[in-house]
Amino acid sequence: GMTTKFKVYGNCGMCEKRIEQAAKIKGVTFADWDVDSKILTIHFDEQKVTPGKVHQAVAAVGHDTDKVRASDKVYAKLHGCCQYERAAN
Repeated sequence: GMTTKFKVYGNCGMCEKRIEQAAKIKGVTFADWDVDSKILTIHFDEQKVTPGKVHQAVAAVGHDTDKVRASDKVYAKLHGCCQYERAAN
């Protein structure tokens, strides 16, 4: 398998659970998000999944990554403590 790391925006332990669960799509064997660095580390099978799919899966639950922005609607549904500061569009 392969390992990659990328930035995912979030604030807290609740975010961490949500991000890690979202990242564990088929083909991803390990996902760990660090609340201080905002870095998500994944181990994945490159024959089953691309990192881009993981970016999309994480954004789908409301967390912007360094490549994919979550929809405003999903972001708005996040718990108050999970509503991280977003970069301007």
